[in-house]
Amino acid sequence: MAVQERLPAGTILLCDSQAFGCAGAVFRVDPAGGEPRLVAMGGDLQGATGLTIEADGSVLISKDRFFPGTGALLRLPGGGGTQTEVSSGGKFAAPVDVAVEADGHILVADSFAAGFGAVIRVHPATGEQTVVSLGTGEGGDPPPRPVKLCTAPDGGILVVEQAMAGGGDHSARVVRVDPAGGARTTVTSGGELRSPIGVAVDGDGSILVADANAFAGFGGGVIKVDPVSGAQTTVASGGGFVAPQALAIEADGSLLITDNEALNGVGTLFRVDPATGAQQVLASGGDFKRLTGVAVVPAASH
Repeated sequence: MAVQERLPAGTILLCDSQAFGCAGAVFRVDPAGGEPRLVAMGGDLQGATGLTIEADGSVLISKDRFFPGTGALLRLPGGGGTQTEVSSGGKFAAPVDVAVEADGHILVADSFAAGFGAVIRVHPATGEQTVVSLGTGEGGDPPPRPVKLCTAPDGGILVVEQAMAGGGDHSARVVRVDPAGGARTTVTSGGELRSPIGVAVDGDGSILVADANAFAGFGGGVIKVDPVSGAQTTVASGGGFVAPQALAIEADGSLLITDNEALNGVGTLFRVDPATGAQQVLASGGDFKRLTGVAVVPAASH
């Protein structure tokens, strides 16, 4: 059996829901020079919402196919090639992000599944779907719904939620979901969070959140959250940011953030120093139209 190409560790992958006349695409970006190269386009990539990388280097892409009807989870060889469908329909309504658990099972955040959104576990071989945790609709504001998720080092699931329309600042939150029983615990809410839309965990276990409208003036930025106390600390704000979206962390701790409104509305990938908050434009424009997900190829495990 042929072994698929595995991209070099540190390679940055981006999904774009509207590139090439709304055909959708996956790009790879050189982490040193920032040059983008096309990995795949078209097929079922229109409406791609998030991506992550499996242990064998395959790329998983969540796809919002008929908002808010159904959606799909796609798999793509790391170096490019034929797209395959892992799972579709079923419990999916509007898949917005994807992550992989340590045992290889796939997690999908869906903003509208089962009414108030859900975290859904997908078997990587069969595509079988199981609801891990349902959203909640308590309170008078529009219920916050999942928009991104990631896994924590201890196996916990971290989900960022925000109201789809209206709602006070307190409706934005980071929730920890128990992967076994689905119990939900709010890690942090309110504060500077207004439209959290990207989440990752750094090497120290701190939670990093990209927020499209955080801070006075709704300038957007990155917030660090203490995983125990929920205390929020500003990492970066203002500067070139207009509406930060997806977030990933490189091996050296640098942050990668997409922003589709930066530089006069051009899809842009920023690199941010986590200590100083200094921003660097790594890649921008060209074929980018609406960058919705970012991931970094890890070193191969042995």
